[in-house]
Amino acid sequence: QDIVGDIANFKVSSNGKEYTFVIKEGAKWHDGEPVTADDVMFTYNDVIKNPVFNGTILNYNDYSGIRIDKIDERTVQFLLERPDSFFLVKTMTGLLPRHLLENESIEYLETAPFNFMPTGSGRYKFIAQNHFGDHVEISLEAFEDYYDSPAHIENILIKVFPTFQDLQKKLSDLDGVRNVPAEYTDKVVKKMTLVRYHLPQYVAIFINNESPKLKGSIVRLALQLGTDKEGLIEEIGQNKTIDTPLLEIDQENWVHQYSVKKANGALFDTEWKIPSKDEEEIECEEDDEECEVGTRDLASEEEDDVETQDPASLEEECEENDKECEDINEDIGTSEVTYINSPNEGKDYRTTDTRVTITGTAPANTKSIAVNDYELSKYVPGDPGWSYMATTEYDNLKLGENIFEVYATDFNGETTLIDAITITYGTKTTFFEEEKQQLEIENEVAEELPIRENEEGEKLTLNLITSMKPEAYSQVAEIIKEQWKKIGVDLNIEVLDNGIFQQRVSSREYDLLIFGQNLGYNLDAYPYWHSSQANESGLNLSQFKNFVVDSLLEKARYETEAEDRKNTLNDIQQIISQEVPAVFLYSPTYYFALSDKIQNATFDNLATTSDRFASVGNWYAKVDRTFKEGTGILTFLSWIIKQF
Repeated sequence: QDIVGDIANFKVSSNGKEYTFVIKEGAKWHDGEPVTADDVMFTYNDVIKNPVFNGTILNYNDYSGIRIDKIDERTVQFLLERPDSFFLVKTMTGLLPRHLLENESIEYLETAPFNFMPTGSGRYKFIAQNHFGDHVEISLEAFEDYYDSPAHIENILIKVFPTFQDLQKKLSDLDGVRNVPAEYTDKVVKKMTLVRYHLPQYVAIFINNESPKLKGSIVRLALQLGTDKEGLIEEIGQNKTIDTPLLEIDQENWVHQYSVKKANGALFDTEWKIPSKDEEEIECEEDDEECEVGTRDLASEEEDDVETQDPASLEEECEENDKECEDINEDIGTSEVTYINSPNEGKDYRTTDTRVTITGTAPANTKSIAVNDYELSKYVPGDPGWSYMATTEYDNLKLGENIFEVYATDFNGETTLIDAITITYGTKTTFFEEEKQQLEIENEVAEELPIRENEEGEKLTLNLITSMKPEAYSQVAEIIKEQWKKIGVDLNIEVLDNGIFQQRVSSREYDLLIFGQNLGYNLDAYPYWHSSQANESGLNLSQFKNFVVDSLLEKARYETEAEDRKNTLNDIQQIISQEVPAVFLYSPTYYFALSDKIQNATFDNLATTSDRFASVGNWYAKVDRTFKEGTGILTFLSWIIKQF
């Protein structure tokens, strides 16, 4: 999404290395002092770039190699060593008032009194924070000297409760709820409107690549194959699985299978064996091709099974009454098919082709045929056959599900729906329907296995840690533990409070970690997967180190053309799919509740939950109007008449 100026307007040089910002005229701090270039210099040069400053909120971005110059009292210039497509996101950091903080210790700025009585420059100013028995209240008031248009809502009272159960008791007093747990949505929706949204984030099982038991990519692949994501999200009340940490690319291209059989097949090639049983009986026969997973890339393996056919040859093969052609697209997943025949007997179709021709038979006495709201101009009245082309070129074949309703109108003018065809278009099909059905049967009947052991008698027991909050993480851990019993893998689960959890994460004391990551406004995967971040303070939680990926992540940061960036990200994903540094599970679904009396609220392109207030300046409260005491509709009409 495009980034627009907030407290300052900006322009970018033609070489992409100079950004000039001019603070808007009239911008003031809430104590009345003007916002100046000195505040910008103080925020970035004196605080963020200061090595003793530890504030993770402000210094999340890397500002090394960026020079900042003051041009005049309202103008600053950022000079970059090289173009950076993500740079503007780095300027979304909130400014600090120099006149209030210049005498504070930078090292201890996070604990300064200013944090408890902050002075900002935004549309609302902080008034007070009050503690009550069961909650805390933070009072905000519209800033009357705000440089832009004034807010419609004068006061905002934020109430913080320790638990949702405590909040629920006061629900009738609230106009909005930040995060409604899925299990409470039915109760909340009776009093408020629910807004469902996703953030650019995912929850994953991060695999410590330096753990002795998990250094081999085949074991990591087996864990991925043995994870039933669909079953997981159904059980925890989520609805969107994730197969890649690169949220910009087409997710459909990287769908991962759940196959207990293939997971056990992968482990067959490792040191980890099922004890006290005939391995060949439990696992895969050596000549069983279905279990030959090994180190092959799953996407490539599935692609090898695809039979493609030239559309021209299909046209030659298909005769009008050829039964084989009627079902030629019955399983779109196994071939790139151009033709779909009607009637389709309720089948749904999937295709990777950008051009699909639908053909069918018209009822007797047909004058015209229409598909959706388009009448076929080349149809000859009375003709027994018709055809319709759906193509991405004409925008009548869109990514995802497309429904084509076919209507026949006879010579008496009567119109009848004769067919409805559903076509799901995707750029690449990686999960075939027949195989999916077979896998579902195999996975359902798969039994728990004894814990695998190596020749030394060491068991394949893995230590998994997660945090107490959100509560869903511990639930996910227990579900995964049950799923992996079918592949002979045992989990020792530790659910830790925040302090101990942070220590264990920093020291990387785990085999597996269930946690979430947010890619922010620029969807930058660098902080999470570059090898430079595989350290105590870094966010590379899998200790994943691949120098080709490092180079590609760096390249993606400086690419300004969308197609180039897309290709680079796909190259990264190819390696991630092969190395399996984590098992990506789902993108959390969030519910924000808002009273019906709050009008004109929009919640588009959210990167954080606090972004729900991005358009708060446009919100207004619906007010019921009544006549004053002693007046009514008659006095109002009398007043109107007098005006004329």
